[in-house]
Amino acid sequence: MSAEPSTVPRVRVLGCPADAVDMDGAVRWLLDLVDAGRAGTRRPGLVVTLNPEMVMRARRDAAFREHLDGAGLLVPDGIGIVRALRRRGHAEAQRVGGADLLLEYLPHAVRMEHRVALVGAAPGVAEQAARRLGERFPGLHVVAADGGPPDAATATRVSAARPEIVLAAYGAGLQEAFLVRYLDAVGAFGGIGVGGSLDYFSGRIRRAPRLVQRAGLEWAWRLAREPWRARRQLVLPRYWLLERLEAAARSRRPSPRP
Repeated sequence: MSAEPSTVPRVRVLGCPADAVDMDGAVRWLLDLVDAGRAGTRRPGLVVTLNPEMVMRARRDAAFREHLDGAGLLVPDGIGIVRALRRRGHAEAQRVGGADLLLEYLPHAVRMEHRVALVGAAPGVAEQAARRLGERFPGLHVVAADGGPPDAATATRVSAARPEIVLAAYGAGLQEAFLVRYLDAVGAFGGIGVGGSLDYFSGRIRRAPRLVQRAGLEWAWRLAREPWRARRQLVLPRYWLLERLEAAARSRRPSPRP
C-alpha cells in the first residue's frame, strides 16, 4: 500500500463536494489512510456517506457544509448522487452504500488487524452490532462499542481503546461534527459517518432486499418501515429539480478551447 490515501475525482453537486469513487476505490482509500496513519504521514480523515438529503442540508447549514468541504472522502451513497455524478461526466459512477462499504472493508480490517470502534446509535445497538460483526468476521478487532452521546466524555472513553477507525452512528450532521471535533483527541486515523448501518448489523432493523437495493429504492423501503423519515425526505423533489437544472446548465457551457 502507498503511504498516502489514493486520490479520486471530486466534483460539485449544488455546491457540495462529491467523489466519483467506486467500491474498490473507497476500500483502497480507507486502507491507504490507515497505512498512512501508522506511518505518521497523514492527519485523520473523515469519510462521508453522501446522499441528497445531506446536500440539501449543506445548502442551509454552514457548519455542516464546512465539514463536508473538509472531508477526505465523500462516497456516493444515495442514488441521486450517483445520477448527478453521471450527469457531470462520470458515467462509471456507482452507488457506494455505507453498510456495503463496511461489509467490503471489514474483511481487510481483519487481515490487516485494524482496530475499530463503534459509537452512537440507540442504547445497546453498538454493543450488539459489535458482537454480531465479530461473529460474521472472526478476528475483527472491535476495541470499543460505546452508545454514549456525541460528546467529549464518549471521545475520552473511546480514546482509551486506541482505535484506528471510528464508525459513528449519530445521524447526518451530528456524526460528522463528532468526528471532526474528536478524531484527533481519540487518536484514530479515520472516521466514517455510518448513519443507520449499526442498526442493520445489530439486527435491530432489516435491510431492504437485494433487488430493492439494486433498483436504487432502498430509501423507499426505509421510508415504508420508518414513516418518520417522510419529513426529512420532503427536500428530495427540490433536490431533483435543482440538480437537473444545474446539470443542464453545465451541459450548455461551451467546451474550453485547446
